[in-house]
Amino acid sequence: MSRLPIEDLFEPIRTTLSSHNQIILQAPTGAGKSTALPLALSQWNEIDGKILLLEPRRLAARMIARRLASSLGETVGQTIGLRVRGESKVSAHTKLEVITEGVLTRLIQQDPELDGIAMVLFDEVHERHLATDLALALTLEVQSSLRDDLQIMLMSATLEGQPLAQLLPNAALLESQGRSYPVTIEHVSPSNGVPWLGELVTQVQRQLRQRHGNILVFLPGMAEIRRAHEQLQSTVSDDVLLCPLYGQLSGAEQDAAVQPPPKGKRKVVLATNIAESSLTIDGISVVVDSGWQRRASINLRNGLSRLQTARISKANAAQRAGRAGRLMPGHCVRLWSESMQHGLAEADSAEINRADLTSLQLELAAWGSGADELQWLTSPPQPALQQSAQLLQQLALLDDRGQLTGLGRQVHELGADPRMGLMLCKAAELEQAGHGRGLVALAALLAAIVEEGDPLRGRHIGADIGRRIDAAKSGRHGQLAQKWRGQLQGKFAQQAAHHSEAGTLLALAFPDRIALCRDNGLRYQLANGSGASLNEGDALSGHRLLVIATMNEREGRSDGIIHLAAELHSDSLEAIAPHLFVQRRQVEFDRHSGALKAELQTQLGALVLARKRLTDISAADKQQALLHEVRRRGLSCLGFNQRSQNLRLRVALAAKLMSNEAWPDLSDGGLLDNLDDWLSPYLAGMSKFAELAKLDLYTLLLNQVEYSQQQLLTNELPEQLTVPTGSTLTLNYHADGVKLAVRVQEIYGQSDTPRLARGQLPVTLELLSPARRPLQITEDLAGFWQGAWQEVKKEMKGRYPKHLWPDDPANTLPTRKVKKYS
Repeated sequence: MSRLPIEDLFEPIRTTLSSHNQIILQAPTGAGKSTALPLALSQWNEIDGKILLLEPRRLAARMIARRLASSLGETVGQTIGLRVRGESKVSAHTKLEVITEGVLTRLIQQDPELDGIAMVLFDEVHERHLATDLALALTLEVQSSLRDDLQIMLMSATLEGQPLAQLLPNAALLESQGRSYPVTIEHVSPSNGVPWLGELVTQVQRQLRQRHGNILVFLPGMAEIRRAHEQLQSTVSDDVLLCPLYGQLSGAEQDAAVQPPPKGKRKVVLATNIAESSLTIDGISVVVDSGWQRRASINLRNGLSRLQTARISKANAAQRAGRAGRLMPGHCVRLWSESMQHGLAEADSAEINRADLTSLQLELAAWGSGADELQWLTSPPQPALQQSAQLLQQLALLDDRGQLTGLGRQVHELGADPRMGLMLCKAAELEQAGHGRGLVALAALLAAIVEEGDPLRGRHIGADIGRRIDAAKSGRHGQLAQKWRGQLQGKFAQQAAHHSEAGTLLALAFPDRIALCRDNGLRYQLANGSGASLNEGDALSGHRLLVIATMNEREGRSDGIIHLAAELHSDSLEAIAPHLFVQRRQVEFDRHSGALKAELQTQLGALVLARKRLTDISAADKQQALLHEVRRRGLSCLGFNQRSQNLRLRVALAAKLMSNEAWPDLSDGGLLDNLDDWLSPYLAGMSKFAELAKLDLYTLLLNQVEYSQQQLLTNELPEQLTVPTGSTLTLNYHADGVKLAVRVQEIYGQSDTPRLARGQLPVTLELLSPARRPLQITEDLAGFWQGAWQEVKKEMKGRYPKHLWPDDPANTLPTRKVKKYS
């Protein structure tokens, strides 16, 4: 290898390792941090043990391992090892092991002391993958609790926007110069009305004509890659190879994209952001950047992922442009304006802020600590953690205390996605119990399809996952399926069961995504309450029940898009999972006739699978029907009068201003949550919704307030206030305070603003003219008398000469009458 900039830091790094066990290394593109440094570290005597080099992507890990082994004249598996999902090449002689973050998490769970490991290198930390954050948090825990001799080095192309120093305040900070060639930047914003993909294809064609070398094109996802490939295929010359590059491709297809083209050929690589960092694609001198990326975010309402096409950040744009200058001077075409460049975010937010945290939650439970006990670059958000814990409890993988169940331990040991691990364990249990042969083999193939992606993606064959079974028996899908089959204890059939069993197995993993057909046969309602749709003409359309393995929400659409699903027969599922089915007596008012109707419903989550008409309607049924109707219509249907609403507002203000008391919650949410407690006792004998109008809602609500609190309300937040004339006027409460409308003559003699709630709450005074029109709104009566009153008085004297308009109202007797009667 030629000398790289990182080599200038070798001696400083050796020196630092003697005094620090944490190092942060900033090294730009081309410095050699991913190749020359790990190789050098593996040869230093000071490092007594194996080195783990973590790469955020399998493709980068394979390429780096191959390159390092080649530089030693060896193959991967000797001095340089490789361990990624579905592939392991290590030996007793391995000194440096290139792995992905998920592998490190498994190693720590299996051996918390990381016996034999001397150093862990985290490469490309700035990408902030969820797996990186978890692996780093666990590694820091190992270092602080069990292995203070363990060396940790965080390596990043940029530290901007990354909280590395805050997480590791005592770490040594070293910086390397990069080795990259100049890259010229050209901004080409698509014309109005021209689709950006068409403009991108035009720019690729232009660069092929005007420049030499290979071209790297960044697109948001596979769909855009396929469309760009189709449009370019008929226009490029025979010496140009079009090479897709994305994570779901096989290892051989990915290798073909990154290796040099045959002599006399040029290459156009159509890539997702997988090509942004870590790996070098030989011969790239031009980058054409769409400026878009595809990213998933979790919808906490229903637990589904939403795919969004979003603008990249400035950091992404810099990384992409840098690809053109790794090996030679280059050029980058950006499909956005310079002004838009200035408006891009500095960096992407960490994946942990928007990801499904179910796998992370399972790892934390296996580790035996809560998220708040670990050190994080970005702490996992509590709402997502709570949702993932609830799902794991529903799947019986965690108990009520958040600890792993026996089944949870089995699933965790498999190393699969929690849902897929559950399906595999249940399939083994069913096959051993004689429920069918080949269930484990089928479950393993289904799990591989879900986790590794559709092996027939782009074939337009519909959503039926059964059509993918044969394709999943080979390649990386087959390897992964075989791995899981080998991990399960027991003798199982080699031949997979018929794909008609797929729906039953998937329903064990996705009980919340069992879906019932509605409308035209394309739209389905899920057991979790959300909606999903099949594409027009899909062979699964019209089947009564489906179970959805993969789907995505799309911006602007109420229903998610179903990608992979299987037909489900409820009787088959009920035979092995009867706990999913609930029989519930449902009594409600018919929305059309208003008549009371009763049904015995068979429910699965939010789905009603069967209904049986009942005629034995009891008084309790009628009561529940009325409560149900109130919940459906909302509290407004009860017709609260002003006094009732004032009471609710008074109690809410009391809870805010006199919080030493345990006040009841009379908000809409609080009342709806507790309808059975405060409303149900007063429904006896009622059978029609109209009868609710007879209820004395003020008294019902007041009964929720303890007697001592009622007295406190009367004294500190009264319904009425007596003004200087002796008139008792109603106070109008609102969420933030209280208002009193009073004719100004009746407030004469009042020198300052009345205050309630032990002096904490000033009464907002709406001072009225004799004709009850507003003159002034104030919370500072003394200031008004001394200031604006003089102008108001002049105007009012002319308009109402028979009324009293004194110079000093604060010291004037109040009146309800005109002058001659005063």
